[in-house]
Amino acid sequence: MREKKETFKNVFSKKRIVAVLILLVLTLVMMFSNPEFQKFLSRPDSVSVSFQPGMNYYSVNYGKEMLIVGKEGVRSIDNRGREVFSLVNNITEPGVMVKNDFIMLADMGGNQSYLYKNDRLVSQIKTEREILAAKLNKNGYIALSSSELGYKGVVSIFDKSGKELFKWHSGSGYIGDIDISSKNELAAAQLMTDKEKLYSKIMLVDISGKEEAKCIAEVDGVVLKLKYKNGGGLIAVTDEKVYAFKKNGKQQFVIDFDGKTPVECNIENENNMVFAFDSGTNNTILESYSSRGKLRGRLETDGEIKTFDVNGECILAVTINGVYRFSPSGKQKGKIDAGQDIKKIRIFAGRDEFLSLGSASADIIKIK
Repeated sequence: MREKKETFKNVFSKKRIVAVLILLVLTLVMMFSNPEFQKFLSRPDSVSVSFQPGMNYYSVNYGKEMLIVGKEGVRSIDNRGREVFSLVNNITEPGVMVKNDFIMLADMGGNQSYLYKNDRLVSQIKTEREILAAKLNKNGYIALSSSELGYKGVVSIFDKSGKELFKWHSGSGYIGDIDISSKNELAAAQLMTDKEKLYSKIMLVDISGKEEAKCIAEVDGVVLKLKYKNGGGLIAVTDEKVYAFKKNGKQQFVIDFDGKTPVECNIENENNMVFAFDSGTNNTILESYSSRGKLRGRLETDGEIKTFDVNGECILAVTINGVYRFSPSGKQKGKIDAGQDIKKIRIFAGRDEFLSLGSASADIIKIK
């Protein structure tokens, strides 16, 4: 009799387990067949970001996050559009640069500059005259150029505490772009005139003050951008050519634009430097170059490129027909229909999404 009771209990337990499993399976089927639940699990093709229409915004990568910069300050968002932190600071013309965890916010044309680490204010700098150029390095050092009575300009170097370490006065040429390396070396472009000829001097400045500033090259035209390379050396982009220099200041290579008019460039990715040129036929030419100055690829788009961005090997270009993804070789890898109201874009670090900024909307869109 005892054995029968135990057998009955075992059978009852098995039936109960089976019933629970069936109920669980049915529940899961119902959940996964529910469109709302599917929407909750899946990542949407686009996510709207809170945005104030009519304001002029731009974006900067900050690790895995994205900084949205406007006159009212800086907002950091993740790739789901969620706000991570914000820096409230009313600035007329904000200039933002990021190095590691440091964020520099400079009032271009004003006289204030701020250094943050994430959302914590590290230091504040006030200059005597308006800021013309501002750069940051990974040590939190800031280089600021401005006008100066009796000179063509001045560049001041500050450490992360905001203490001024060095000043360099330019007496022979107006200061254009500047940069400061990870080793706290200063590079500056001087704009020179010789009768009707316009040219630039590229200067290397020892901020210890032990050596005189050294001119490493005189180049035709205006230097549009100066950038220290990650491994040392310098890149200078003019309206006619690109010049690369080694650590010792000797020329490494030159990229000649061959008369083409550059309209935009991105040299943040040293092995995928991309330049956009006006073709003269309402189309845009994109060219990608390696870290050694070799042409990796070239393409001419069907229609004018409104804007583009580069992250690693990924190139996104916006035309009136949509957003196109290209490889450095110029091969089209995909197309994204993202509407017409796109003014600026920025690719997230993971290269799975990009931030689209328009005149009336901001969206995070999947890269396909």
